[in-house]
Order: sequence, then C-alpha cells, then structure tokens
Amino acid sequence: MPLINTTLFPKVARHYGETDGTNAEAMRAISGSEPPTAGAVYRADEQTAGRGQGTNRWHSTPGDNLTFSMVVYPDHLAVDRIFALTQLSGLAVAETVAHFLSPGLAATVRLKWPNDVYVGDQKIAGILVQNGLRGSSVSWSVIGIGLNVNEADFPEELSDKATSLAQLSSTLFSTDEVLNFLLARLAQNYQLSDPRRLKELGHRYQGLLYRHNLPGRYQEVETGTYFFAVLRGVNEIGQLRLELAEGGERMFSLREVRFV
Repeated sequence: MPLINTTLFPKVARHYGETDGTNAEAMRAISGSEPPTAGAVYRADEQTAGRGQGTNRWHSTPGDNLTFSMVVYPDHLAVDRIFALTQLSGLAVAETVAHFLSPGLAATVRLKWPNDVYVGDQKIAGILVQNGLRGSSVSWSVIGIGLNVNEADFPEELSDKATSLAQLSSTLFSTDEVLNFLLARLAQNYQLSDPRRLKELGHRYQGLLYRHNLPGRYQEVETGTYFFAVLRGVNEIGQLRLELAEGGERMFSLREVRFV
C-alpha cells in the first residue's frame, strides 16, 4: 500500500485586502510556476465574486468575517470518496463555532448537507471544495470556507436565515483568533481523510447532521416536485439518503434536491 500522508500544517500564504475570490486565487497559484505547498491558505478581507455552492453568492461585510481557502493534495483519496473533504471541513467549522459559543448554543450546531454549517435553523458558515482530478484519484483540492464572525448587516432576505458568532454572543471576536482555532481543527480533522478512517469520519459527520432522523419537506430540483421524507444520513459517496413518506429510500446527489 502506498504511503499515506495526512499531516497538514495550515499557514496563511497570502492575505488580500480585496480579491475576486480566495478559491480562484488558490487555483491560480496551483497552476503557476511554483505551486503552493499543502496547507497554504489564501485569505481575503473582501471577495468581489465570492462563491457558494452552484450559483450562490457569499455575502460578507469587508473585514468582519473569515473568507479563506486552503490548498491540499489528497492523492490518497479515490474520486468517489471526494466528499470526505467537505465532511472533515464541515466538522472543523462546526467544532470552531461550538467552541466560541455558549454551551446551550453550541449544542445546536449542525452540518446541513451538503456544505453548510447551521446554528439552530440559521446558517453561519458555508464550504466550497473544488478539485483537480488525475485518473481515479484527486490531484489537488481547494477548500473554501466562509464563516460569519462579526457580521451584523445581513441583507433583508437573509436576516432571519443567517447569523454570526457576534449576533449569537452579543460580543465581537478577533478574526485572527477564530482563524487560528479553525486551522488547527482542519489540520487535526484532515487525518480523517486516510481511507482507513473514512468510516469514522462518516459517523462523526452523521452525528451532527441537520434534520437527521427527522421528517421534513424537500423539493426535487429537476422536476420541481415537493415531497416529505425522513433524512436517514449520507452514504459513503456523499449522496443524501431520504426515506420517502410513501415508503422506500432514495439517494440524491449534489444539486438534485433542496431543503424546504
């Protein structure tokens, strides 16, 4: 079996006052003449074209929050296990959020499939993982994270759907302190990307899964059809497992279903 190296030392390589997007900066660096080392972090105070999943945009008041991307080279991961990067990153963010909240609020931190972190029913962070593939393995990955730290000025359409550490705690935080804690959690959790530990990663992810074992309303993206189901978990390739009200279980991949 080839040597598996899951040791990671995250470190800020570039800190931008403004950029189009930290994922874009990281990917430009990867394709440059001197690709960054594993753990290189690209951080920005403001993103002019910050992305979420699909066509979503990430709202952030300049300087108030954390928007950064980290480069990794997970060539030990098969392409069909690539969701592990979203899982371990989500766990790291959830652990960080819980660390800076009161115990009561920390107990409500959840991972909303596929790539959001919630406190109760409000979004506090999002994750966007982009990958370069080589054959049946992953050549490089960029893990992009947006975490609402001191945000207090959400657009009206997000005011009841999003939150920040500051809003939940009625106090301001040092973004550097939050970042350092989060990078330490990413380094620790990256060890779970070892193929021999993916089952452990899956159990930990499922333990924080939003709506796990609860009934809810969903919409199938392709048809627009609404339906009720119980969320039973996420399978090893990252598909959502929904037990339908009329019986039976269906698997949904990214962008095939949305929460209502």
